[in-house]
Amino acid sequence: MSLTTTVTPDPLDDVILIAVTGLLTVETAPVLRSTLMKCLAQVPGAIIVETGELQVDHRSRLAVFPAALRTHGGPGTVLMLCGASGELATQMDIRALGGIASYPTYTEAHAAAVIAAAQWVPRTVTLRLGPVPAAARQARAMIADACRSWRLEQLTEAATLIVSELVSNGVEHAGTDLVVKATYRGNYLHLSVRDDSPAVPVRRNDGVALATRGRGLHLIGVYASAWGVHAMADGKTVWATLRV
Repeated sequence: MSLTTTVTPDPLDDVILIAVTGLLTVETAPVLRSTLMKCLAQVPGAIIVETGELQVDHRSRLAVFPAALRTHGGPGTVLMLCGASGELATQMDIRALGGIASYPTYTEAHAAAVIAAAQWVPRTVTLRLGPVPAAARQARAMIADACRSWRLEQLTEAATLIVSELVSNGVEHAGTDLVVKATYRGNYLHLSVRDDSPAVPVRRNDGVALATRGRGLHLIGVYASAWGVHAMADGKTVWATLRV
């Protein structure tokens, strides 16, 4: 039995719905994990997973939810489940879900998600850029303006350096259009750059990224609280977070 996922974003409430159908096993778990990673990379206020058509061959498979949130979740993003059938509902205890909430209906989950997301009062700016030399400068200007408007002047230097490296890497190695995004939520400033190349950045054993400009991704590791790459079939998102 296979497993499929259907993603429906709700931009108005900053919520993403994932409907999961099929059997969750060790073989099908990567399908669900990939979908969760792709949605978490968008740093929404909340992700709701509809599990009414989901079955599991063992309750331990439910660990994919807290593991994805712990490893790939952005600042303030809430992950919750809803609609579990009677048999699945009995397997969804705090041990299996690691504290992720499960609600009987989507309506209840959505109401809780909106309340939880509103508490963080996220602020977001987005900029689409072409793969041109001026892209890094334009991205730095956007981030500097955002830091000023959000009263995060203390993060301006680190944030502009990080986004400059991310964009420059995208221009040099991906060569596709880029989407630069900054989100201020709670105690974190989240930066990300999306491109259409599946090739992920690689670091040499000495910690220096494969970049010819001289600084590279190792500086992101120095300045960022955390950073990583979400690889997808149609591209990737490289992200970094700064603690406020």
